Amino acid sequence: MKTNSFFALVTGLAAGAILGVLFAPQKGEKTRNQIRKNAEDGLDKLRCALERAEEEIDDEIEELADGQIEEDE
Repeated sequence: MKTNSFFALVTGLAAGAILGVLFAPQKGEKTRNQIRKNAEDGLDKLRCALERAEEEIDDEIEELADGQIEEDE
């Protein structure tokens, strides 16, 4: 389920950037700057999503390890 959300986020960012460029023609330099900014924003969102996923995985591993220890005792 979380993989689908991640894929949807990345796909939405890419589609939005492409559509934004296609439907809002501007001078080349301005368009390149906008693409660069959108790419940087997308990467920031991707990094945040990856950090949250990493934290969730770490929490799950910790919970599983705690459960394993309790069962062994």
